[in-house]
Amino acid sequence: MAAPQGPICELRLLMIHRYEPGTIKSGSLPVAVEHLGRRGKPVKKMRLIPAEKAFAFARKLQGTPGCTVSVC
Repeated sequence: MAAPQGPICELRLLMIHRYEPGTIKSGSLPVAVEHLGRRGKPVKKMRLIPAEKAFAFARKLQGTPGCTVSVC
């Protein structure tokens, strides 16, 4: 078995896309896009955070009405 030779990225970006209440998300543009930092608070620029924290915040925000969470 070959082991992966390339770098393994343990840092991720977490973005929240907010939509107006009552809109259908398919094809509509988000009203606001927020980026979360290491402490789980919104920041102005995209910040790289550890993958474990990014996925934990995404699980916490999953199912919130009017928003979509992306981990890149």
